[in-house]
Amino acid sequence: MQLLKMIGIAGSLRKDSFNKIILRHMAEQQRPKTVNFSIYDLKHIPLFNGDLEENGDPEAVIHFKKAVDKADGLVIVTPEYSHGVPGVLKNTLDWAASVTNQNVLDNKPAFVLGASPSPLGTAFAQAQVKQTLAAAGALVLQQPELYIGSIQNKLDEAGNLTDKKTSKALGQSMETFIQWIQKMNR
Repeated sequence: MQLLKMIGIAGSLRKDSFNKIILRHMAEQQRPKTVNFSIYDLKHIPLFNGDLEENGDPEAVIHFKKAVDKADGLVIVTPEYSHGVPGVLKNTLDWAASVTNQNVLDNKPAFVLGASPSPLGTAFAQAQVKQTLAAAGALVLQQPELYIGSIQNKLDEAGNLTDKKTSKALGQSMETFIQWIQKMNR
């Protein structure tokens, strides 16, 4: 099997956000001979501005877009803010889906999930992220849907995921996503 390059982003700027914890857990669970999983931090992505875009993408955006373009798949782990997608994530997806410059999301396999202290997880935010990805032409994995609710009860004091059911669901979801990438690359 060919080594897959996967990039993961969390829709939060917090250093130890619940979604970054989930993303790090997912990266650590990957078999190095099968998946090269890298995490990209969104903290340097500027606010989207059409005037900036007309003059070419800013350097931080160019760097991010190159990373996404080289990846075989994109994993997005999103929090939910006020029943919606976090601004930093929507902003990043707007840059990545540029119609003025390169749209690196077009035909890119993508998997969306999220974690929240709410028992409902991040269903509203995920729907909005999937809508944005679909508009950009991404190949969004529709099933499984993974809404990790009450995340604060699934971590130890050091911030490690300890809930076996959640860990198993993450592993199974990633296996499905890997199969999805391979199917899309045929």
